[in-house]
Amino acid sequence: MARRPLAALALASVLAGACALAPSGLPAPASASEPAPESSLRELTPEELENYPFEIEEDPPKVGGLSAGQRYRLNSQRRAATALFARHLGILSLKGDSRDLPAIQRLIDKRVIARSDLQLWQGLGVLFGDILAADFGMEWVSYEDDLGQSSALRWQDTENYVFPVTLFSKRIQFKEPIQVQPLYQSLAAQIAAFQPRQLHQPRQPR
Repeated sequence: MARRPLAALALASVLAGACALAPSGLPAPASASEPAPESSLRELTPEELENYPFEIEEDPPKVGGLSAGQRYRLNSQRRAATALFARHLGILSLKGDSRDLPAIQRLIDKRVIARSDLQLWQGLGVLFGDILAADFGMEWVSYEDDLGQSSALRWQDTENYVFPVTLFSKRIQFKEPIQVQPLYQSLAAQIAAFQPRQLHQPRQPR
């Protein structure tokens, strides 16, 4: 997941040279002919500072159940997106699984959602997320990190997540074409990698 860049300044310590010790264990006095010792600290150049390998500690995300506000928002987005199917395609109820993918593609192809209407595009993303949840046994959770809070799908009790809400709105924002079935297949492959190996093995014929 993308992280916000951190700005920092640093000084690198370098050893100028070992100090000679007199027999008494004290530093030998400097001879008049000896050059003055160099500073043990130097300032990084802008180029060195840009490429300096800073160690950045990232806080783990906070994951939990959806808040009342998140549930209300998701439900509102579902209702708004579902109404489009009735109004423009004559579909009064959706199946809630992958059988709805062709209808979603038809709705997108009809261009009934304005490019600037991010709320409706995200509502369509919520319906797409409901399909993933139904087909792959995932659940909606609240996911909060340094980028903010969002609603995500989690695979069982693991740290594997999918973020379908902005799946369409981001592509619209960057003027990318939306092909629903390939997106579904791509995410299905990612979700399959979350699951235990035994779930992928074909059933033995009886």
